[in-house]
Amino acid sequence: MEDSREELQPQVPPPAEPEPEDTAPSETPSADETSAAPDYVRMTLDAGVPPLEMRFSQINHCYRRLPIAYRSFTYINSVIDGVIPPEKYSFAADGSDRGLRIAKWNLVQAMKAVRKFEEAGRHVEFVTARCPASLALEPDLYGWVKTLMDENGFHTPEKLCIEFPRTLLFKDEETVRTSVLSMKLLKVRTMLSGCGEKDCPITLLLNIPVDLVLLAPWVSAMADSRNKGAAVAALLAFLRSLPCEVVGDGLYNDQQISVFSRAECFGYIPSSGYNGVVSHGRLRMPLDEAIAQKEEEEF
Repeated sequence: MEDSREELQPQVPPPAEPEPEDTAPSETPSADETSAAPDYVRMTLDAGVPPLEMRFSQINHCYRRLPIAYRSFTYINSVIDGVIPPEKYSFAADGSDRGLRIAKWNLVQAMKAVRKFEEAGRHVEFVTARCPASLALEPDLYGWVKTLMDENGFHTPEKLCIEFPRTLLFKDEETVRTSVLSMKLLKVRTMLSGCGEKDCPITLLLNIPVDLVLLAPWVSAMADSRNKGAAVAALLAFLRSLPCEVVGDGLYNDQQISVFSRAECFGYIPSSGYNGVVSHGRLRMPLDEAIAQKEEEEF
């Protein structure tokens, strides 16, 4: 007798939400991760990237403990799921053309931010623009960035800093090295984020001369550890000897800040749980709020 029952269709699990950048084992999305990206992210990015909002986190001088530079973060304002931070969409965007489109938007907005700081009489060393590691594989990165600066009338390249994720170190080494060196010729700074993560081969920095590294929060937080403090100090000494400027990310007390100050690091970003004596601004603030912050008059 023929079985007329319909075959049960397998249940497809909902797409997994990408992990935040600081805790994810890797920032390079696989094909499965990209295809499983939430639909609202894909729809928003494919629509031409707006509406986007850039926020800024202060990078403070280790000794004076006042803002000297700013790290930018681009948020997607989705009518479907509200405000989406970059940690939520970076997996879906960084390995695709969408990531390059957002990188272009980030660079233009960082240029505009530098100009607004200057118009307000604020001196900042630089403003970062987050870009995917794949940008370093562009055949003519020098020309790509220079054209972008020329189109936007930007004449202070030393105040622009391209922030690459740590997966930059897993791309073709010679191509990346050439791109980083070309940015030095253009006087645009480069920064590697997530330095010190378990999957970050920092010895490759011997051949890839980025200008700055952003130390992973969990490593920065061990700066004043009784058991691990010496190891962190040795890591800072190694990075400084490359030579490379170091920014500590996620510091939560004054003892940790002092460690970075003694190592002559560039600066630090406080954590949300900072409990020291310094009064910092919000971790991620609008540009107008960043411009209104107190600054150090001399660097």
